Amino acid sequence: MGWRALLVCGPLLAAGTVPAASGPVASPPPASSGSALEKRAEAARAAGRLDEAAALYRQALATRPRWPEGLWALGTIAYEQDRFAECRDLFTRLTAIQPEMAAAWALRGLCEFGLSAYAGARADFEKALALGLPTRDELRQAVLFHQALLFAKQGAFDLAIAPLQHILEVQAPSPELDVACGLVLLRRPLLPGEVKAADLDLVRRAGEAYCAHLARHAERAAERFAGLILEHPRARYLHYGRGLALAQQGSAEALAEFQKEIDLFPDAVLARVELGFGLLARGRDADALGPAQEAVRLAPGLFVTHLLLGRVLAATGRPERGIREMETAAALEPRIPEIQLALARAYAQAGRKADADRANAAFQSLQAARRGSSSPAAPPSEAP
Repeated sequence: MGWRALLVCGPLLAAGTVPAASGPVASPPPASSGSALEKRAEAARAAGRLDEAAALYRQALATRPRWPEGLWALGTIAYEQDRFAECRDLFTRLTAIQPEMAAAWALRGLCEFGLSAYAGARADFEKALALGLPTRDELRQAVLFHQALLFAKQGAFDLAIAPLQHILEVQAPSPELDVACGLVLLRRPLLPGEVKAADLDLVRRAGEAYCAHLARHAERAAERFAGLILEHPRARYLHYGRGLALAQQGSAEALAEFQKEIDLFPDAVLARVELGFGLLARGRDADALGPAQEAVRLAPGLFVTHLLLGRVLAATGRPERGIREMETAAALEPRIPEIQLALARAYAQAGRKADADRANAAFQSLQAARRGSSSPAAPPSEAP
């Protein structure tokens, strides 16, 4: 069942029920206090007579425009019937009445997504997640899924990783998830409907492998990537993906896969980053310097390249130069706790206790924020 079907058929949206608001807002009036017109609308909705229900809800809302259940029910009907402009307007009214209702912001964002109003949809998704949606709720899964699609569409592939991981923590992969994972792994700034028919099989199957990796089924992921590499020996990011899966198993073979990606594609930044971190993890600090320096040269605007080079420099006895690289990384991406942790260690190595204490405090704060967020920022590389 697709995400739209989950939303319109799931128990959350049945019979026009308004979900409980996340914060201390006024509760909607009980259904029993409604007029006969309102009760007729609710009965038609429960019976699946959506056109009749919509007409009755509009009549009822004309006389009681701040009726939360009515706004919710008519909004979900409009969403189900692809009337996205009406849907957005109804949930805009509902969020004005109950601004702490996470589900209303979520549906408003989904309606905006349907209108291709992507900036507004992204803001609404962030608001809904910040207010709180139940972990296993279909609506939360749909929000995270569409949030990941938006990140991929804008080319922020690394930010799409965390929403996909959250989804895969509570449900098995699906065809829709496979395509989303494939777009992220293969760095395609597209929505699923924009993938060319000739590319769809590769995107989907690469996504199956990458979804398995994100769900921490490393052996399955590595096998799927191996099969794809046999069929598409010169396809970009497949050796990189297999390297990620092997690294997740702790296998030293991961380094060879990252090197194969680099050999095929000399501008492969992420493979160099993963290779550098893999060498560091195995105590081969000096060997990591070359990939780290080349990664910075190729992608000076990517924080993780500076983080890698900073850690390599600190590990090879040049903490002050390493600190400068890590400070560049922190300036490029202030939300990543791993940068502050690396800085704290480098400051301590350089004898800069006050700076080390400050960086450690920043690390603790960012970690706490990450744990408390439904959609934490994800670093471009999983190695840090």
